[in-house]
Amino acid sequence: MPNLPFSDKAEYLSVRQISELFGYHTKTVRRWIASGDLPATKIGRDWRVARSDLKTLAASRSNRVAGHVL
Repeated sequence: MPNLPFSDKAEYLSVRQISELFGYHTKTVRRWIASGDLPATKIGRDWRVARSDLKTLAASRSNRVAGHVL
């Protein structure tokens, strides 16, 4: 298994963890959240994304690698 930026037991991921996984800038992940493409919950000042929602996004964008490791 690749060295993921999060625990394999994590149910929710931060914007930074998602950006590291996909290889995109954190601003891109925040744009996905703002546009509604990626459902997220705001906890304090940080956003958290459910692993299942991230898996759905990866599948819809044909990112087989990220979808497989999630």
